[in-house]
Amino acid sequence: MKRKDELRDIYQAGNPDFEKDFTPQVAQEIIEQRQRDLFRSRIVSMFFGGLAVILSVVLVAVAIRDFLSKTEISKPVQSQGKAFIPRHSLSSEAVWVINYKQAIEEEGFGSEEEGEKPLSTKWVKKAAYHIIMGQQALAIGEPDEALEHFNDVVKIFPEIEGIHRVMGTLYIQKEQYDLAANHLELALQEEESFETINNLGTAYIGTKDYDAAEKYLKRALELQPESPICHKNLAVLYRDMERNDDAMFHFEKYLDLRPDDIETMQTYALFLTSLGRWQAAADFLEKLTTQVTDIAPIYFLLAQVQVQNGQQDKAIAALKRGIQLVDPTLALAWMNQTEFNTVRESPDFKKLVDELEIASVSLDNME
Repeated sequence: MKRKDELRDIYQAGNPDFEKDFTPQVAQEIIEQRQRDLFRSRIVSMFFGGLAVILSVVLVAVAIRDFLSKTEISKPVQSQGKAFIPRHSLSSEAVWVINYKQAIEEEGFGSEEEGEKPLSTKWVKKAAYHIIMGQQALAIGEPDEALEHFNDVVKIFPEIEGIHRVMGTLYIQKEQYDLAANHLELALQEEESFETINNLGTAYIGTKDYDAAEKYLKRALELQPESPICHKNLAVLYRDMERNDDAMFHFEKYLDLRPDDIETMQTYALFLTSLGRWQAAADFLEKLTTQVTDIAPIYFLLAQVQVQNGQQDKAIAALKRGIQLVDPTLALAWMNQTEFNTVRESPDFKKLVDELEIASVSLDNME
């Protein structure tokens, strides 16, 4: 019996008592260790995952940059002193002028060659180039550049049509009226239009050829009887010719058609005062102040006119409104004009001057 027990003990001696070793405390430690291992695995996975995303974004950005750099259209070199004509502003039929411009700048243009130019591909292409470049120069607000190109066209083909009207208008803007009249006369031979005839009359006002100006402006008025600009041009013409009644008629007609043109209203009022037509000027300015209530010079002018008319109360009323709209120093400058000498000693006028001087000193002290 004893031997059996020893034998049994020998077999059991090498086997651990698992039930005794596997305690709850041991189980908790294993769980915590596994959680720590899982946390570390997540950290490593997140790191490598984020790195992969960053590399992907960088690769996409590089690919997009390379694509855009390959497809970007290179800009033509802009010559010094010349207006840049954007390629995208040209129609598909006119893009060739960009490359043609570079070629002629390298080889020399040659339009200064003397003599009549043949109707050949070479000269037609050069003329077309300058027409397109002139039109584009106008589109980007470069009238001098446009005129230079259009003049090159006329040098190549003096008899060309369809360009003189534009050139005449541009020369009016530059106040070169003789050149304007020359080109507009050529344009009129091509086609009679209101714009050409009216501008031709304007050019002749500039050259002081008043008979020609009246002839063309009257013809323009026949084509468009209610044209405001034509009436204004006739008013200026007759004013310069000292045909004052005719000038007044067309000024008033223009202002009926353009009642919002404050600048011309003031011009007309000054014209009336220059003629000494004080009552007409007063009536006009009184009407104007019902439409315009915030422009000081109108009220000061009305005050001067009313002084000439002997209407002292109305003059003082106009002055009171005018000085409300400007700085006291400026108001004093207006009131120091010789036109107010006849009312300068009146109590109301003196009171206004005193108030303005006090206000002016107060402003100076504040500064």
